[in-house]
Amino acid sequence: MTRTPVGRARRGPGILTATIAYAAVLALAIACGPTTPPRSAAASPSAAASQVAAGPDGSPAGSADPATPRPTAWPGNAVLGIDALGVADGQILAAINDFNKAIATEDLVLMRKAADGLAGVDVLLPNMAKIDIFEPMRSFADRYGAAIRAISSAAKDLRTAIDAHDGAGITSSSQALVSSLSLYAAVQPELAAWVEQSTEQRRLLLK
Repeated sequence: MTRTPVGRARRGPGILTATIAYAAVLALAIACGPTTPPRSAAASPSAAASQVAAGPDGSPAGSADPATPRPTAWPGNAVLGIDALGVADGQILAAINDFNKAIATEDLVLMRKAADGLAGVDVLLPNMAKIDIFEPMRSFADRYGAAIRAISSAAKDLRTAIDAHDGAGITSSSQALVSSLSLYAAVQPELAAWVEQSTEQRRLLLK
């Protein structure tokens, strides 16, 4: 997709109102939040996983006690879906960091870049059909999907407002984007816990 120029000026104090300063605080908090562990991470439960329902039914907070039954194998598509969300998490956080930096520096070019990246997160939605067939993941899939839809919608609105040099639109869509990113921050620890277990789940599928 060809990107529309947002103007030669790097800063836009007349467009970025004081209202967006509020967004910077929340965006920074989200960007500094927990990230999904690398694929080589140990299989022991993380602090994030301990906040999620535990048990032998495949939920991500299973006990490390050897006496505890091992999680049942997920459906194969659920493993693929969680893996895709784990990869996307780092890309989403990179866009959030760009968004936060753009607010702090009043950089409309960088803000549009961040909005452009976040507008495309709706490509992740087909993964919801892969994971919500597994009952322990159903609630997570619903909340994750809602966050992704909200992020994509707000980011598209922000991109449009920047291209139109619409100050009021930039303010309102930035606030909407921050609110949607808060939804993502709320499910991110649970995502990290599922990703942490995906390595073991791949082993179970191969047995």
